[in-house]
Amino acid sequence: MDGRFVSGTTIRTEAVSGRLYPGLGDGPHPGVLVLHGGGGARGYEQTYAAMLAEHGYTVLCVEYFGTSGVRDRLLEVPLEEFGRAADWLLRRPEVAGEQVGVVGFSRGGEASLLVGSQFDAVGVVVAYVPSCYVWPAPSWMDGVGEGQPTWTLAGEPLPHLPVDEYVHEDDDIGDPLETEEPNASTLALERSTTEEKERAAIPVEDIEGPVLLVSGGKDTVWPSAELADRATDRLDDHDHPWRFEHLSFPDAGHAIRVPYRFESDAAPEETHKFGGTHEANGRAAARAWRAALEYLERV
Repeated sequence: MDGRFVSGTTIRTEAVSGRLYPGLGDGPHPGVLVLHGGGGARGYEQTYAAMLAEHGYTVLCVEYFGTSGVRDRLLEVPLEEFGRAADWLLRRPEVAGEQVGVVGFSRGGEASLLVGSQFDAVGVVVAYVPSCYVWPAPSWMDGVGEGQPTWTLAGEPLPHLPVDEYVHEDDDIGDPLETEEPNASTLALERSTTEEKERAAIPVEDIEGPVLLVSGGKDTVWPSAELADRATDRLDDHDHPWRFEHLSFPDAGHAIRVPYRFESDAAPEETHKFGGTHEANGRAAARAWRAALEYLERV
C-alpha cells in the first residue's frame, strides 16, 4: 500500500531491488533506506516509506527476500546488498548528502543496526523492535536448516546466537522465534554463554551517526525491550559520540510500525497476537514516528 500522495516505483537492477519513493517538494532530498521484517515485503513498510517521502525524503524500500524477483527465504543475505542500495541512492541526482538514513523493523531492525555498523554510507539508524544480537535463519522456512546463517559479510556467515528451534506461526510479520512463553529467543539469551553473546553481538558502537531504538515491553516475538537496552548499554560503554536513545513502550508489543492507523478491524482494547493491545501499539507507533522524524533530520 502506497501513501496518500506518493506512489512508489519498482526498481530491479543487478545492484538493487526495492521500491523507490521520491520526496515531495523541491529537491534534492535526504535519502533513507527502509528495511522490512522477517515476513518479507508485506506492505506496511511501503506505507511507512511513502509517508517519509511526504515529509521530504527520497526513500528506497529495500526488498531483500519474500517477493517477486528476489530470494524467497531469509537465508544467507549478503549485507553488501544494503551497502550497494545506499550507494545507489546517494548517486541519484535527487538525493542530497553523503550518507543515508536507515529504518528497519524487527529482523529489518537487526539488519539496520548491522548495516549502520558496517557501511560508511549509512548515518542515522532507526531500529524498530530490533535485536542487538545476530540470530540464525528461521528454520521453519522451507529449505532452511536449523542453525543456518541469516546474514553474510564478504562471503562469510555472521556468527549468531544458538537457538534450539523456531516455531512458525501464520502471521503478517513472520519470523517469530516463538510465540509461547518461555519463547526460544528468551531461552537462547538465558542459555548462551558470555562468549557466544559477544560473538553474535552487533557492533553498534561503529555506527557513524545517531541511533534510535524502539521497543515494546509486551513483545512476544522476542524481548525487544531487553535487546534494545543491551544495545544502548553497549553504545554507552563505548562513549558513542552521537545521540542515541531507547524509546520503550511498556504496554506495546512487536507490531509498532506505521503511525495513525490500525492494522486490523479488531477493537483497540484487544490484544495483538504479538503482544500489546492494538491501542497501545498504535500510540507507540505515533510517538515513535515523531521521534524517527527528529532523528532523520540529521541525515
